[in-house]
Amino acid sequence: MYWKKYLITGRRDDGLNPYFRRMNGMVKYLAPLGMALMSLSSMAQSSTYRDSLWAIANKPQPDTNSVNALNQLQLYFYERGRFDSTLRYALHALPLAKALGAKKSEARITYRLGMTYTNLQLYDSASLYLNKALASALASQDENLEVTCYNAFAILNNYKSDYATSIDFLLKAINKIEASNSTLLKNMLPQTYNSISYNFCSEKQYDKAIEYGKKGLALKRIPKDDRFRTMLHLTVFYSYLEQQQIEISKSYLDSAININNKIDNPAIAAIVSNNEGLYYQRVNNLEKAAQAYLKSYQINKEGGYRLLQSEAADNLSNLYWKLKRYDAAERYATEGNKIGKELNLYQTVASTYDVLKKIASQKGDLKNALHYAEQNKIYADSALNEQTRKITLSLESKYQNEKKEQAIASLSAANAQNELEVVKRNRLLAVGGIGMSAALIILGLFYRNSRQRNVLAEKEKGFQQEQIKFLERQQQVVSLQSMVNGQEAERTRIAKDLHDGLGGLFSTVKMYFSTLQHESPQLKENELFKKSYTLVDTASEEVRRIAHNMMPEVLMKLGLTNALKDLCDHVSAGKLLQVSLEVHGMNKRLNATTEIMLFRIVQELLNNIIKHAHASQAIIQFVRENERLSVIVEDNGRGFGVEEADITHHAGIETVQSRVTYLNGKMNIDSQKNVGTTVMMDFLISE
Repeated sequence: MYWKKYLITGRRDDGLNPYFRRMNGMVKYLAPLGMALMSLSSMAQSSTYRDSLWAIANKPQPDTNSVNALNQLQLYFYERGRFDSTLRYALHALPLAKALGAKKSEARITYRLGMTYTNLQLYDSASLYLNKALASALASQDENLEVTCYNAFAILNNYKSDYATSIDFLLKAINKIEASNSTLLKNMLPQTYNSISYNFCSEKQYDKAIEYGKKGLALKRIPKDDRFRTMLHLTVFYSYLEQQQIEISKSYLDSAININNKIDNPAIAAIVSNNEGLYYQRVNNLEKAAQAYLKSYQINKEGGYRLLQSEAADNLSNLYWKLKRYDAAERYATEGNKIGKELNLYQTVASTYDVLKKIASQKGDLKNALHYAEQNKIYADSALNEQTRKITLSLESKYQNEKKEQAIASLSAANAQNELEVVKRNRLLAVGGIGMSAALIILGLFYRNSRQRNVLAEKEKGFQQEQIKFLERQQQVVSLQSMVNGQEAERTRIAKDLHDGLGGLFSTVKMYFSTLQHESPQLKENELFKKSYTLVDTASEEVRRIAHNMMPEVLMKLGLTNALKDLCDHVSAGKLLQVSLEVHGMNKRLNATTEIMLFRIVQELLNNIIKHAHASQAIIQFVRENERLSVIVEDNGRGFGVEEADITHHAGIETVQSRVTYLNGKMNIDSQKNVGTTVMMDFLISE
């Protein structure tokens, strides 16, 4: 097995590119080249489609439609890994876009040229065009293209095995995304965290890989990121697997399988099946491993992913050899060998020749066994040379970084020497004009002391104002806590009075009615008696329901998690809104006041969704890590413009905000019209 990189583009044109390579020679692939997380077009588009695009691009009077047609041709070949054709159309489109003054298209074409050269392993050309694309993005303040370029540079450095620089660019992308108000960029965070997680995985820093993978998973949104969530689960799965934490790794693999079953993406399905095969091979369940690898092989073959088809065939040939199914091993080795030669996959070709050599030897065909052994050595040497070249690139990159650091150190030393010379010259000047300087120094000291006194007075005044504001805020918090505690105490008292007083009274009335009905059977036919009994029964149930809503008994006895499940079941039973609850890390109960406040917050938000959102689905998430608690409530309702709507004066939101403030938490609302609303809250809690 050998290490090989694979590129994934996040969208057709946004260029957010997480990437994967084989880990420790064990994983054949984590993602397909160029198209794993895309909404793929049909792999069988006819030549008529390409001809029609070329006709538009090559018309006598070219215009922006010609540039767009060339862009579609680039994308068509880029998705299929035919980078020579991609390069040809990109170089044809670039001068045309410049002539038409299409700055945005020119920048995008320049970016795609950089990515194409990266895949062709022409790294100097790739760096040249990506720098041009980044300069265009910064000049036009195109945040989307800027983040795209940072991720492209991360891919370029990953190809060169310079993982530290790759991570630096990804962190730049994250900083830009988090500082932006663009929902489009926010949705890129899971992909970027996945890329960082992969880079740490490549350097065998599995704890860091798991940390960033889980950060990506914590950013779950409805319902656009299932593709990336699958890949995040697989990255965390592999990291735990390499740490020999088999059971934990299996849980993340199962999650990836479950999410994959909900989406229609054959490329990701192939990845999941391959990793499933890896797991079963690791636990020595070779039969199940063979089934998983075979499924991956079939998906790749049907999808036309020839590179991955050859890798899957190699996996199967080695596994069937271990299972002593020599005919199947020979068949898949022959197929993987053929495709590997076409695509210059030296390690795959070497591996399949090794299987064919062992099979020929098993059959007693020593002539072919010798031939296969010779071919195995030739291609193994080629693979080794390729690996050596990549290691050399990595070392060269580190050497260049060290040279830059040394140059910076030299410049710093030169600057220090210049400063020393300046100091000496100033001292000589000071000695020459000692008399005048002394007078100026005395005046300067008086001025400085006066200024310092003024500055100290201003600071003291500012400090006092800050103290006043702090005390006012403390008073507001105390008032708020008193108000909320009073409300809860009153709710508890009213709920108890309703349940014990009025509820008991209704129960007594129902008992009297039942006794009267038993003593006078003819009343069963009396319409007024039946209506009266029904009204009393309805009123009794309504009093019980009101008392339960004011202070749920399950909350006090069984805790917050069970109370939330009960609340979700109750709302879902109404059929208008289906509510699902996801809880992580809530094994221990919180203190009673905190549980009541959190329950009221969720209760109020669900009431708002039912009244205003017109939603059909809602998700409630509770994620606790040590003393930090994150609560997210999302719906797929009609939403609203956050900037247009004055949500802070909405009665329901004000109530939620007051309770969040009571718990010293922070709340953020993200909403889009006709998409839905997300309310995110963070708390620091104690037991």
